[in-house]
Amino acid sequence: MNLGTYLMFSEAQDLASAASANILDLKDCGDDLSRRLNVFAKIDGGAVAGGTSMAAKLETSADGENFEDLATYPTRAIADINADGWIVKPQPLPAGVKRYLRLTYTAVGSFTGAGKILAGITPSLDTAL
Repeated sequence: MNLGTYLMFSEAQDLASAASANILDLKDCGDDLSRRLNVFAKIDGGAVAGGTSMAAKLETSADGENFEDLATYPTRAIADINADGWIVKPQPLPAGVKRYLRLTYTAVGSFTGAGKILAGITPSLDTAL
């Protein structure tokens, strides 16, 4: 599957408590808005260590500056993340999406290792991303 950069929240972002590197402007998604879109966040590039868990929250905004929580995803232990690679498994975007979206990450501990966050939206629920 080809993941366009305009659909990516994070590409090679460090595992730390922070907002995603990119804010998505759904106006830029063109005809993708006519399809059901799915959010995902995974670890790409190798295993991670040092930290104990990661969580993610999807936030939305009408103006790209004032964000509100849209969905909170379950906290995942580092052992589970290393086992399957997922912080957020692909799942449909919830109702209430406004023009702008971002993910925020909450890390417990200081992570080391080669793994980085890869997160975005896709029209597919394919877990082989």
